[in-house]
Amino acid sequence: MNHAETFYIKAIDRTNINNPVITLDSQLLFTHFAKTENYGGVDFDIRAEVGLLSRNVVFRGDPETSSANMYGAIIFMHSQGDDSIIGKISYIELRDVGQAFKVGRYPIHFHMVGNIMQSYATGNAIHDSNNRAITIHGVHYLTVKENVAYNVKGHTIFIEDAIESRNFI
Repeated sequence: MNHAETFYIKAIDRTNINNPVITLDSQLLFTHFAKTENYGGVDFDIRAEVGLLSRNVVFRGDPETSSANMYGAIIFMHSQGDDSIIGKISYIELRDVGQAFKVGRYPIHFHMVGNIMQSYATGNAIHDSNNRAITIHGVHYLTVKENVAYNVKGHTIFIEDAIESRNFI
């Protein structure tokens, strides 16, 4: 559980299209388990998690003070009710985000909107967060998929009141 490692990709050799070779900027410190096991006739692929943290668009707190103060940037979506807001957050990097020890100050926060059928948080990389990653509070029909969360204090996906329904996570 304490063997998470962060690397930069130096090169990708695609000579063999079916088996590309990735060169990292440094050696692995730990052995990472990878195996397929069968239980009751069902195959389970058990492997170390790998997530790409970088994106072309970066939303971030102040790189000089956010970490020290545990006070980062947030995206807060709140409106009058059912379908009165549309939040489409996709394929961005969020870092130095979230505000520690503050209720409601999460990197991505859908707050008490009701039905939001056209909204989603998809393919984002949320890392170095001082307070969770994605919060769903009082919303229904939200799509949250293909996100990566790393080095996050608290829950990564937080369903706040348990009144939330019909969300796709």
